[in-house]
Amino acid sequence: MKPIFKPILLLAFLIAASNTFSQTKIDQSKEELKKGSPKNTGSNNTSPSSTNPPKEKPCRNGFGDLVADVFLYLTYYSIIGSYGSEDHLHSKLTKYPYYNQSSGNFESTDSSTAARNRFRIDIDNQFLFSHKDLFGNHIRAKIHPFQYFHFQLDYIQLKEFNSFSAQYSNLALLDINFCYDRLRFEKFNLGWALGMNYVANGVNKAGFTGGFNTDIFIAHPISLFSSIKWSSVNGLPVNQFEVQAKYHQKKFFVSLGYERLKIATPNYNFLSFGGGIYL
Repeated sequence: MKPIFKPILLLAFLIAASNTFSQTKIDQSKEELKKGSPKNTGSNNTSPSSTNPPKEKPCRNGFGDLVADVFLYLTYYSIIGSYGSEDHLHSKLTKYPYYNQSSGNFESTDSSTAARNRFRIDIDNQFLFSHKDLFGNHIRAKIHPFQYFHFQLDYIQLKEFNSFSAQYSNLALLDINFCYDRLRFEKFNLGWALGMNYVANGVNKAGFTGGFNTDIFIAHPISLFSSIKWSSVNGLPVNQFEVQAKYHQKKFFVSLGYERLKIATPNYNFLSFGGGIYL
């Protein structure tokens, strides 16, 4: 190698290293979400021939009716449930968990307690800590018009300090979901969520989201909460998983847990702690 090429290669290496070390995980997530995933440009030119005669629809018979009933059971009844045969679907929403030292989010219809609440707002705020240079905040509001479903809004703000540039990188995620509790027992509820999310701070792209959440009321005043959501923004994953242990005191609670985010390629792991109130 000629001596003149050595300084050039060294300079190129330093520039590449500088770009690498000056980029935070948040910067990487934002850059990847802006670019999106590589799209398949190939096309399938095959199409059904116009000369082929249309296929006749099969006639409904006993077996066909059975298949249709099984499909209906595996879809509608597994997602929504049967209000005629599942008593837990009529459980009432409580004022707040453990208000009677026993019930969680729901109270069975045969309960002797007269006071029941049909409208409730749950507000939860968690501080997220990964290390001294990466932290964030997660605030959530659940709006229950009545016991049958609720709306959930999540706002996550992440901050990461870049020691190379001495500046902070920021990333905000906003989720809006329709949530339905498929199982509504006094000590346990499990449901699904469907909605949309939005990534701000220069990315400015949205995607659809879906997932599951559950609450387990072990014994007064302790409960466990867990949630998982999947989403795709510009063809890349924006996924969330969290688990919390809650200590309830009347309408308030404090919590300690773990939260994991996958935003494009980078993964983020946080210790979460905070609290909330039931209104």
